Amino acid sequence: GPSLIGLVLLVLGGAYAAVVLLKAVLRGLRFTTRDPRELAAACRRDVVGYLADQGMAVPPSATLADVGVTLDRYYAVNADPFVRALVVARFGRPGEAADALRRARKELRAVRRQLRGAVSLQNRLRGAASLRSLTL
Repeated sequence: GPSLIGLVLLVLGGAYAAVVLLKAVLRGLRFTTRDPRELAAACRRDVVGYLADQGMAVPPSATLADVGVTLDRYYAVNADPFVRALVVARFGRPGEAADALRRARKELRAVRRQLRGAVSLQNRLRGAASLRSLTL
């Protein structure tokens, strides 16, 4: 009866919330280091994970420029400032890495905001429960 349906919905809602919470915790743990190069790698993993959750497979061998092209081609998101800052943070001189990382983190927020605008609510909800990004 109605109580069984309510119980099933409650269990499904709890499982959905657990997956979303697990992904948020793991995403936060990526950014706990202080090394600019590791943080730059975490920024890349964050975007690639979001794309994976949306069903867009980005190969591990993809360069930062390839990730930027994917964002532009499939989601009309201009990731050029993000890619430029991330390249300097990850591969530039150590003295430049900290400033470039600050710019990259700022641009990451902008890219994620643009992605949220480019992806429908239904796909965002589906992506939030996707386990694909956990395998990266």
